[in-house]
Amino acid sequence: MSASNDQIENYPRPGKTAIVTGGSSGLGRTSAIALARAGWNVTVTGRRENELQETATLLNEAAGHEGAGFYVAGDITKEDVVLRVFKETAEKFGRVDLVFCNAGISPPNVPLAEQKLSDWQATVDVNLTAPYLCSREAFRYMEKQQPQGGRIIINGSISAHAPRPFSSPYTATKTAMNGLTKSLSLDGRKFNIAVTQIDIGNAASEMTAKIKSGPGVPQADGSMRHEPTMDREWVGKEIVHIAEMPLGVNVANVTIQATNMPSHVGRG
Repeated sequence: MSASNDQIENYPRPGKTAIVTGGSSGLGRTSAIALARAGWNVTVTGRRENELQETATLLNEAAGHEGAGFYVAGDITKEDVVLRVFKETAEKFGRVDLVFCNAGISPPNVPLAEQKLSDWQATVDVNLTAPYLCSREAFRYMEKQQPQGGRIIINGSISAHAPRPFSSPYTATKTAMNGLTKSLSLDGRKFNIAVTQIDIGNAASEMTAKIKSGPGVPQADGSMRHEPTMDREWVGKEIVHIAEMPLGVNVANVTIQATNMPSHVGRG
């Protein structure tokens, strides 16, 4: 059964619930806190349980009450873990309204001839298989729940449009996520499931620390340079902006980046 126009226009409702992957630190933690501050119940997931516990505490503080933050530790490249994340979230909060597929890794930037198959496979597992599994499970819940529907946000990358040197595994997986997002968007229409890809450029985090320190990062001309970063709080604000839209409205793709970083908008 499809949701009525009234249900779509009045979405999101009180008691809205989000799942954020990679929520133990960085962009995942920041986005989860922003959602909690905006009134969402939030489940965070990741491999580092101690950090997830810290995030859950921060979520309760951001929400202003206990019970808004919840965590499920585990490896979301594993199907049984993803099933458990959704099952425990639905049992605690009643439904799933938003999934932010944020978790990602980037292997060392080395020439292709020196890259390891194990790094390739790990990158595919985290950057592509995990979002696929989470999106599939999101569809299963969002199709059946009443009111029907929800939203999926997938963390892509500017690297899908303008790759860095020596980044084949990362670039390939992030490019594939663009196709995944478009396919999910088509499949979700019947069930009032909206899907967004957010491409983030140089948000300050543990993963991007090397951009402003040490020798810098590889450039297309072969040089190494430092690059500007932006406060990751702006990513959290953008996630909330997208999440709070009624399901009859969608941002199919959005890029948020440090203004002066090298990117796909021009050279130099």
